[in-house]
Amino acid sequence: MARDSPLLIWDEKGDPPSGAGLTLCWQSYAQGERLDSVPRYLESHAERLRAKYLEFIYDLGEHRIAGKRVIDHLDAGEGFSFWWMTRLAEKSPLKSRRLYDCLRLLALEELLADIAPGDVTLASADATLAQAVRRLCHNLGLDFQHQYIRAPKHAWSLRRCYEALPFPVKGLASLRRAVSRWALRRTAHPPWFAEKSSVFFCSYFIHLDPISCARGEFYSRQWESLPKTLHEGGRRTNWMQIFISSAAVPDAATGVAWVEEFNADARNQGCQAFLDGYLTFTIVLKALKKWLWLNKVSWKLRGIQSAFLVNRSAVWLWPILCDDWRTSLAGPAALENCLWRELFDSAIGSMPHQETGLYLCENQAWERSLLHAWRKHGHGKIIGVQHATAPFWHLYYFDDPRTLSDRSGCAMPLPDCLAVNGPAARRAFLSAAFPAQMLVEVEALRYLNLMPLAKEQGVKSPSSGAMRVIILGDMIPGSMRMFLELVAAAYRLLPAGYEFTFKPHPGYSIDLADFADLKISETAESLHRILDQFDVAIAANSTSASIDAYVAGLPVIIELRGDDLNLSPLRGNSGVHFVSSPTGLVQALQAIRAGSASVSSDRERLFHLDAELPRWQALLTSSQVRGT
Repeated sequence: MARDSPLLIWDEKGDPPSGAGLTLCWQSYAQGERLDSVPRYLESHAERLRAKYLEFIYDLGEHRIAGKRVIDHLDAGEGFSFWWMTRLAEKSPLKSRRLYDCLRLLALEELLADIAPGDVTLASADATLAQAVRRLCHNLGLDFQHQYIRAPKHAWSLRRCYEALPFPVKGLASLRRAVSRWALRRTAHPPWFAEKSSVFFCSYFIHLDPISCARGEFYSRQWESLPKTLHEGGRRTNWMQIFISSAAVPDAATGVAWVEEFNADARNQGCQAFLDGYLTFTIVLKALKKWLWLNKVSWKLRGIQSAFLVNRSAVWLWPILCDDWRTSLAGPAALENCLWRELFDSAIGSMPHQETGLYLCENQAWERSLLHAWRKHGHGKIIGVQHATAPFWHLYYFDDPRTLSDRSGCAMPLPDCLAVNGPAARRAFLSAAFPAQMLVEVEALRYLNLMPLAKEQGVKSPSSGAMRVIILGDMIPGSMRMFLELVAAAYRLLPAGYEFTFKPHPGYSIDLADFADLKISETAESLHRILDQFDVAIAANSTSASIDAYVAGLPVIIELRGDDLNLSPLRGNSGVHFVSSPTGLVQALQAIRAGSASVSSDRERLFHLDAELPRWQALLTSSQVRGT
């Protein structure tokens, strides 16, 4: 691209106008002679730019205001800082929907340095993005103009009114969630097992086998056969469950009924309680008091905007991240985190001593409260369990190396070790400088049911009849709608000979009647029971179900739009087709049917799959569980 020429940044889904000159696409991977893509550049320089963002988050926590670090301003006592529960420290692209903009701005800065344009125009309906790009151009000495594109008018809704409320008001309104879970209090204070050999689990009450559970037999697909193996070895299990409504467990009453049945046979099913079972008026009042304190701290830190200038960079991220900051210190996330802390303190503090603990590790805010309460109340070793995959852009799994090595006051709570489910996960964590001595490889519990399919040689070839296609959904409502719209558009372009079946995410169902021209059936069956009935899988961007299809040997097609990160767990794997348009999806399906598409070659190197669980048994009986 020629230097000193005007540059257009095109923040729209369609193609930029003809004759626009030098253009950078903000929402697509389009590329041409005078056209380039910010998402494409981000993917090409992903490791460096990811590390730069992780460094920014570390620096933000260490930033000093009135002589104290932000981390220390948020010290809630007992060496625990609420900083580690903020949306910023959590770094989840599933919760912080503008995190992608942060990464694209880091990429844009490098592109501007390379292009050296005469001036910059941003064509966008996004005033927040315009503010950040304006500041970037100002810091680089570039002239900037915002070409405002009128956004479609949205109909009035209660949701829009709610979003317009001040963050403290939204925080108080979020108490309705606690009220909705009040019925779970019936499960509090069960007769926990106290023997030294018992094992504590903290898990989600989701991904359950409804048939088994309905007849009083607890079976979690997240933990598969591990509880049974422990019970057969004479060890008892204690379960602290986090309730999430789902198709299998639609309401609190169903959850309570199931848990009461499990506890009637606790020696075989485990002793169980919901964390929300410990809700009391006292807990709510304590949480409100802590939330008011956070609001006060937020006011003290009102000058923090300057800390959002990335070190050794011209990028200022305050306009993009200010809502995450505000909800974390004054809004719904703040109050929810206060409730997490009080609930875990009450629940873990009321339990007899637990020598060994396991919890599902995704570095979410509640995990920090669990770890703090666990150590405060003098329990034994606790192991984080990476139960699914660790995709590159799921930033909640990764931190700046200095965060992981810092053991000073208010350091980030960490488990004693992290159990990873195979070579792929180990490589992912090591590449982000996670301490090797804290990683222990175990069997991939969640994927053990795929063993018969994984052992089949080669990749599944399409049948000679109609191509049977399974569509794998995720749990993000907006993304799901766009994903199915893409599939529906491709369906209209396909010739006859394709049969589609939709498998929704257990945590989110969608009404297929909204896609009337998409002739499709729906299934709620477990994937391991039905994958061998299909020839190809089409997966939403972020769903980990694509891994199931990949391990089972199906060709996998994954939706990838430039308006979101590549959150797929199969990013970088061979034999996976990423498509961003209906035409691309049609071409991928036809190439697979014709046998001309590339196939996977590394599906057997992702996980440890052994039904005897030798690695798990070694971990839970050996000195591999180290203190930090």
